[in-house]
Amino acid sequence: MTEQTEQDLGLIAYQQGDYETAFAEWHKLALNDNPQACHNIAMLYEMGQGVEQDLELAKHWCEQAIKLGLVEAQHHLGYLLLESDPIAALECWQKAAEAGLAQAQYDLGGQYAAGDIIPQDNDTAADWYEEAAMQGHTEAQFHLGVLYANAEQYANARHWWLQAAEQGHELAQFNLQRMKEMGL
Repeated sequence: MTEQTEQDLGLIAYQQGDYETAFAEWHKLALNDNPQACHNIAMLYEMGQGVEQDLELAKHWCEQAIKLGLVEAQHHLGYLLLESDPIAALECWQKAAEAGLAQAQYDLGGQYAAGDIIPQDNDTAADWYEEAAMQGHTEAQFHLGVLYANAEQYANARHWWLQAAEQGHELAQFNLQRMKEMGL
């Protein structure tokens, strides 16, 4: 049986709610350095599905997947660290963002926009939102539009809200309508 077939068996078991079988299938692959299987196991430990919930083991398996080159695991590790070590979490997101992961770029942009963990910096937030927006990330497109509207750069706001609206983002559609009503 190929690794892909075994991965699929784990996924099928997971989708059927048979988390113990999913764990068993993925664990075999993880022991053979399959990065996606390592990440899948991390999620099982995080959620307590098929195994006892254990955030330390979830972090461990994320780290294994990261060592094997899975960028999504780098991003996920950031979420696992967010409450206990927010700076380390942002460092994980930074690495994943720099590797081109749109969700990490969006999350990092959100942290710069909010200024809760790091000083607020709308320019840096816009840079990260734009990176994600250019990959079609709808929420990044919307939030980039918000930053531009707040800076009274309405043409840029309209551009990004149009992108988000075309993907069905309701607030972007609403904001475009409001701009039209205001003659902007």
